[in-house]
Amino acid sequence: MKKQWDKEFIALFNRLIGKRSNWEVWNDFLTMAAIAFANVMPTYERDEREQRYLSVICSYDKEEQEIFPQLLSVLTLALEENPKQDFLGNLYISLNLNQHQKGQFFTPYHICEFMAEVQIGEDLQAEVEKKGFISVSDPACGAGALLIAFANSAREHGFNYQEKVLFVAQDIDATAAKMCYIQLSLLGCSACVIIGDSLVKPGFHPDNEVYYTPMYYMNAWRFCEKSEDKEISADETITETVDENVSDAVIEAAVSNPTVDVEEIREAFQEDVNGQFSFGFLSAS
Repeated sequence: MKKQWDKEFIALFNRLIGKRSNWEVWNDFLTMAAIAFANVMPTYERDEREQRYLSVICSYDKEEQEIFPQLLSVLTLALEENPKQDFLGNLYISLNLNQHQKGQFFTPYHICEFMAEVQIGEDLQAEVEKKGFISVSDPACGAGALLIAFANSAREHGFNYQEKVLFVAQDIDATAAKMCYIQLSLLGCSACVIIGDSLVKPGFHPDNEVYYTPMYYMNAWRFCEKSEDKEISADETITETVDENVSDAVIEAAVSNPTVDVEEIREAFQEDVNGQFSFGFLSAS
């Protein structure tokens, strides 16, 4: 019988509510989890993000502080057991947190699966053979359900998405973007997640904050070959390539960090027979 990870998460989460609203606790958890992943890299934002992390965690007492890693463990185990889900997005709705964003609604995962599946075809295989990778972009990513579905669909069709797919996500809502970033990090996606308005300030605008997943740094060298310059229609959510300027900016941002310790990241993951990586926590109690 599978554990009900969502109920276990909510039970832990509710222990933090009382002096604080569920909205505040939710955002504090996301902020610390996102920074925990992002700060495995010695990037120029590291010190500022570390101070942000400390300012959040120090606002809780010792007993409360111990709950946050438990929440992250439950999330990790839930995605390890079933990667075909938008775990954080579902919790976000269950806890009625979307009301704080004026009725924000996330596309159900089964719809995302359909949308992802129709993108997989011979053209995709040809693109991989030509460039060595493909890229997918969601300019209104929410908690990342569409990109998660694409990763799972790609794997089912024989693509190692951790090596062959570059994920680019953006959302105007920092809460949603952090949910996306955390889940893509746990699934081992090579991704960059941008916080900013994709209509007014798309891509790597200087006002936007960008989070790179640990797996992205491991695979940055794979994406150094330029993408072909293709137009992306305004109504496309998933696309086979990213605009050349965006792709170049992503690549430049990654390769400009020469102090990345790939082995430090690799040690946190376990590789299966298909070459896919996971955190491998299923044996944990």
